[in-house]
Amino acid sequence: MEIEIKIRLASEEHTARLEQALGGLPVSVEDQDNVFFDGVSKELIKNKLVFRIRVIEKSGKEPVAIVALKGNAVLIDGIASVEEEEEAIEIDLARRIIEDPSLILEAANSHRLLKKIVDRVPCSEGYSHMGRFKNVRHKYQWNEYLVEIDRTSYPHGIAYEVEIESTNPEKAKSLLTALLQEHDIPFGNSQQNKFENMLLGTLL
Repeated sequence: MEIEIKIRLASEEHTARLEQALGGLPVSVEDQDNVFFDGVSKELIKNKLVFRIRVIEKSGKEPVAIVALKGNAVLIDGIASVEEEEEAIEIDLARRIIEDPSLILEAANSHRLLKKIVDRVPCSEGYSHMGRFKNVRHKYQWNEYLVEIDRTSYPHGIAYEVEIESTNPEKAKSLLTALLQEHDIPFGNSQQNKFENMLLGTLL
């Protein structure tokens, strides 16, 4: 179970001000391409499951790709919990699947998590794209936390969000909101996760 806080910022200006408060220079920057799949008849989402392939590019490093299966996501008062399983996948294979989702069944024969996905909820009519968005993630080390600042680009706009994964999310949220208040940065609880914003055309 992954537990993290999700705080929404209103603009690029406010996001940049938080980054300055965190020290200005991130320890890591990721360019993420997030692509979502489902059965043609939406079998996965009917079972509250989300299937994603993420391609991650970092300056000076070879790109990597990760398969993720998420389920039973809950987001209340800016604290999110979700059952999540991830596994790396060969980058060229990931890109071929992104171009042609019909390759998922064949690829599952040699990839553990893909095999689990296709076996858990059979999709008799095959697979199709469900949606896609780009995200730029800046990571900062702050106190005991790894703070992730996301600029997520959808066709309908850009969302700004701060995430911290923690086993004590209430404490992490209290410390982060205190920092935001100290620097006069407006904020609110995220009301939907990135996947929901993609599906619904929102920035909440």
